[in-house]
Amino acid sequence: MPEASVGADVPEVQAEPEPEPDPRAALAWKKGRFGRELIYNQLMRAGLSSTDIHRIIDLLTPVYDFRKSHPDHQWELGFDGETAKAFTLIASPTEIFDIDQLDGEPVLARREIEQFVRNEVVRGQIDVSLFGALAHQPQNALLASKLARVFAWDIDFYKDPRKGDRFEMLVEMKYVKGDDGEIFTEYGEVLAARYFGAFDTYDAFAYETSDGEISYYNAQGKSLVREVLRSPLKFQNVTSRFNRNRFHPVLKRRRPHNGIDYGAPRNTPVMAVASGRVVRAGRYGGAGIAVELKHRNKILTQYFHLNKIASGVRVGSRVKQGQVIGYVGKTGLATGYHLHYGMKINGRYVDPLGQKFPPSTPVPKSDRDAFLAHVSTMLTALDGDGRRGVSRSIATLTAPERQEHVAD
Repeated sequence: MPEASVGADVPEVQAEPEPEPDPRAALAWKKGRFGRELIYNQLMRAGLSSTDIHRIIDLLTPVYDFRKSHPDHQWELGFDGETAKAFTLIASPTEIFDIDQLDGEPVLARREIEQFVRNEVVRGQIDVSLFGALAHQPQNALLASKLARVFAWDIDFYKDPRKGDRFEMLVEMKYVKGDDGEIFTEYGEVLAARYFGAFDTYDAFAYETSDGEISYYNAQGKSLVREVLRSPLKFQNVTSRFNRNRFHPVLKRRRPHNGIDYGAPRNTPVMAVASGRVVRAGRYGGAGIAVELKHRNKILTQYFHLNKIASGVRVGSRVKQGQVIGYVGKTGLATGYHLHYGMKINGRYVDPLGQKFPPSTPVPKSDRDAFLAHVSTMLTALDGDGRRGVSRSIATLTAPERQEHVAD
């Protein structure tokens, strides 16, 4: 065996180069919030020239709508002595825009903030409404809408819930790290949910089958998705039901009311109850601004008295179930803001609330064992302490980290 030669050259280990210091760290910062006073006046008082202010506004306008500025939105202005060097706009913990080289050729960049997801259990009990039951949660209206969408085929969250009904859900919650700890940013998907009602109990589990389709199923593997939604609105107030001999409030005479009237605020989104093709989109006599959709199995649905039609919805276009097709109004023969929702099957008007539509395809037999194991895991999480699940990063921080500039 040959001996190693004494004094042989040994390659030098190169030291890792030290990261360049962030030039912003040496700046003196002035800070402010958007409010009643114009941002232009605030920045003038902070020491910027009119020219620099217009340069900042021009750079930010393509990515930030100043007309929708909010008191929670913040700005920061960095100085080197008397010279303004940098500007930062903080619209949210994940929307931060940096402008550097203010004294030369300004450069705009959106800061990439590390965001992570944790699966958490949210529980509530109905007293007055689903919104109220989630009042303890951030963005409670959005979370209520997500839960309502999961059970949209089985529960009408306006008329079905009763005081004392309980629910729980395992939901993805997204956070960023700030100076004072974690900052919630938004909800992801509802992974599992249970609703304990006065008359029945419902469960739902999001599951991806082997063919790549993600949908909601109950614990037995039956699809919660049906061909037709129960209602075109997420939250509904039925003001007039299907009636062959209703007294018309405008015409002051009796005539058939071939549909359901839902009272709702102006511009409430109206959804297509099923996938189909648009056969009418526009003014339609006493129906005002109207949309009609043709679906499978000789089903036609009608959406009357709209304030406006959603972008892209036109005769001949195709829409998907749950897609917004218009917004509640009071056009045509209407006394107040509401949606008239009608349905025809085989050319005859039917009561939409009296129809029962079969569920979609259940979990395939080839996936059943994996699905049942998934359900068991989800139930364990729901029955746990509400903090189960592994946090995971969903973005990488590539810009210099300056946590002192994250909104409180």
